[in-house]
Amino acid sequence: MRFSRAFSLTRGPKDDWFDPDLTVDTRLFLDPFLLLKTGATWAKAHDDLVAHFAHCYHLAMTLVPLGVAVLSYERRPPAKHADTELSVQASDAIASMRALQHELDVPVGLFGFSQGAWAATEAASDGLASFLMVVGCSGVSPAEQMRFHADEMLRRHRYGPRERERAGALRLQLEQVLRGDGNRDLLQEGLSAARTEPWFPLTYLPPEAPASGVTWADMDFDPRPSLGRVGVPAIAFWGEHEDTVPREASQQIWRDADIDAQIVDLPGCGHWPLLGSGRPGSHEWGADDEPSPVYSRTLSTWVTQRFR
Repeated sequence: MRFSRAFSLTRGPKDDWFDPDLTVDTRLFLDPFLLLKTGATWAKAHDDLVAHFAHCYHLAMTLVPLGVAVLSYERRPPAKHADTELSVQASDAIASMRALQHELDVPVGLFGFSQGAWAATEAASDGLASFLMVVGCSGVSPAEQMRFHADEMLRRHRYGPRERERAGALRLQLEQVLRGDGNRDLLQEGLSAARTEPWFPLTYLPPEAPASGVTWADMDFDPRPSLGRVGVPAIAFWGEHEDTVPREASQQIWRDADIDAQIVDLPGCGHWPLLGSGRPGSHEWGADDEPSPVYSRTLSTWVTQRFR
């Protein structure tokens, strides 16, 4: 829901109070009563929004004093029954860089977290960016990353080989259905039998099989070719206790790419660059969470040494 649409506002040339820093409307407005009415659909909206801005605020507070501007924006909404393709996300990032360069006439770089790191790396291979920063970047495909994440969650919650093998088989069946060559009825049978198990919420499997015709275009996206084309300085962070992407495999892929990249482990961190975020049950970035001092210090040092 857009703020201007919700209140029937039309921005005029004198309305400098509205959207003073951007040239487009914002999609970050949510009616609080909508959150109360819809329940589970928007249950995590507040936490997701706080996490996004807390991460971006920390980035800005770390980099702006060093003369680096930070532009944050929401990714393009997905089409019905499909995620926003990485190529589209990368094109939008490139367009954002061009807009910043036009306005500021300064070098512009890219920052990507988690899934956003795939798009940021793809965009950085275009040759327009001046640098690349990523946190929690997966060096493997989305399909491989989700297999790892689901299995790692079960392992950390002390489930044994039987549950992990069952979840892994369902994940492979889901992939086949999304590729268009799987048995949807067989998948639904397996999901129906598993969805009441206590371990099921940890697997990120859907309770229902995807509808006929639903696909995932980027499921088998290989990030290695675009990573190998990155010709600018890069820095990549992974939490020591990463549970969402395969840290060691991803770091090796970055090393094999033979690019100008610094690889950094964050002690005491999981997927988020927060102290303690590797513990089971840890949440996204909240307003009171403490960023890793290694993360903050290394970001500052890297930017200072490279660009000042």
